Amino acid sequence: MISADRLRRHVAALVAHGPRCGDLPGVPAALRYITDELSGLGLVVRVERYGSELHDVNLVAEIEGGTSDDAVELVAHWDTVDGTPGADDNASGVAGVLEAARALRDLDLPARTIRFCLFGGEEDGFRGSTAHVRQITPDTESIVFEMIGRTSATQSAPSFLLDPPTVGDFIALIANPASAGLADVFASAAAPHLPTFPLVMPTEAMEVVLRSDHVPYWATGRRSLLVTDTAEYRNPDYHAATDTLDRLDLDFAAKVTAATVRTVTRLAG
Repeated sequence: MISADRLRRHVAALVAHGPRCGDLPGVPAALRYITDELSGLGLVVRVERYGSELHDVNLVAEIEGGTSDDAVELVAHWDTVDGTPGADDNASGVAGVLEAARALRDLDLPARTIRFCLFGGEEDGFRGSTAHVRQITPDTESIVFEMIGRTSATQSAPSFLLDPPTVGDFIALIANPASAGLADVFASAAAPHLPTFPLVMPTEAMEVVLRSDHVPYWATGRRSLLVTDTAEYRNPDYHAATDTLDRLDLDFAAKVTAATVRTVTRLAG
């Protein structure tokens, strides 16, 4: 069971100390909270430092696989830009990873390792995820949560989409051609409870979506699926002081997380 109430608790804790960037108080508070939550599930948390600053930190935990050196990674970034509490961007994604870890921790031994990655530096050129992908096997693949907490009566879209949805009640599944199979698995796992909008990006429009932690995976030839509520195409509070907990639809986020748990289970084997 994925609990909207537990998602709410996670988001509340993550936004409680303000923006999570630089040397602000929100950084150590968020890192401590994530570590405590994963440790409380019986998972060993590994600190991946990629720089000398306090905020240059990834937190990683895993359920070890039985027969493969490769992993399925579930990813979210914990950092924010300055000036925002970052409830949707991206406390919602971190909360989803924490709840997925709770749901998956008692899974019978999977063939592939399931790894939970909370990255820093997404808002600073994907620095955390870029450092991380240097350490993983070539066939490791990922699902990236980038804002999973907003719904809306209206929905906009990039101009290259010919017939986009006009109601923001779906989760977008963004893939490059090599990762299209991940979108298929997720869409199947989400049906019929969660509307999805799978989109395999055409090369000429790729720049529109090169904005989150899936990018280092794609750049190194790995499969990665961006799972997003579409950021500013739906959320008018994107990167603003008004990106607050009270504006989230956590029942929707719970459905996204539940679909992801089913997807990861199928991918891990």
